[in-house]
Amino acid sequence: MKNIFLALFIISILAACEQNSERIIPSSTGAPGQILVVMPNHFWQQEPGKIVKETLTQDYEVLPQSEPLYDITHLPNEAYSKIMQRTRNILYIDISSKVKKPEVLIAYDKHSKPQLIISVRAKDDKDFIEIFNKQKEKILSSYKNAERNRLIKAYGNTLLNKTIKKQLEKGHNISLNIPKGYNLDVDSSDFVWISQETQYSSQGILIWDYLYTDTSEFHFENLIAKRDSITKIHVPGPADSSYMVTEDLISPQFIEFMKDGKYTTEIRGLWKIGGEAEGIFMGGPFINYSTVDRKRNRIVTVDGYIYGGKKKKRELVRQVEAILYSLKILE
Repeated sequence: MKNIFLALFIISILAACEQNSERIIPSSTGAPGQILVVMPNHFWQQEPGKIVKETLTQDYEVLPQSEPLYDITHLPNEAYSKIMQRTRNILYIDISSKVKKPEVLIAYDKHSKPQLIISVRAKDDKDFIEIFNKQKEKILSSYKNAERNRLIKAYGNTLLNKTIKKQLEKGHNISLNIPKGYNLDVDSSDFVWISQETQYSSQGILIWDYLYTDTSEFHFENLIAKRDSITKIHVPGPADSSYMVTEDLISPQFIEFMKDGKYTTEIRGLWKIGGEAEGIFMGGPFINYSTVDRKRNRIVTVDGYIYGGKKKKRELVRQVEAILYSLKILE
């Protein structure tokens, strides 16, 4: 009897160890905004590869300088080793006569964590081009969401600035994942300014709210007018009578969507220094989210801006976007 109990105990220990080992996934490798494209060499040099490159490296939206949507590294299928399988973003291309039907498969945290692997399978180059063009927006949005969600998760856990988060919850009835390194510069009843300054760049989060009267306040031109009226008062430039204003030479992008069951608008554009001062050439990208707080009958806007001189700004924008996208209205 003792031997039976001992055997059962050993089996349970081994099973527990096996279960725990299954949960141990190595950390992914690769830089943010980077995608490893695994694709046969001859297809990479032909039309399938051209379409993949054009899609992944098209210009990132609304930046003062041209930057690709993603940095890509090509790897032939035979070189796709276990080490390379740990890359955080992978696009795996399988073009073979063995493929029965074209398909796009999405897998998360398969070989490492966090990780996104998108596999595109087709029997020949013609089928690949057809399915890739059909699904490319889904592919792009999947990588975009994965990159953003990784930042949101990090900012809400180990990197969270708990002090600022509590102040926003208590004073403004909103939740926002502000990472460590940011400082609360201004905190008034209807305007908040949070920023992170480094030797090479500046990232800022502006928050304001105002009375909601009707849906016309969510029209693009009214949201821009409100933004400019707020920054004129609260965001001064480097010289007297100068202030932040929306750049109108390049039209901002405007979209509407539902987030957490609430109507939300997104504006991406460029800002500059306006006012009477001349010869001041400062500017950069901004991203702006506005939503309605029906409980308090107000519109809440969170606005993130970047200034970095000649420094690349794509990843700085993605970082700010992740902060803004974590916005939740407290009920």
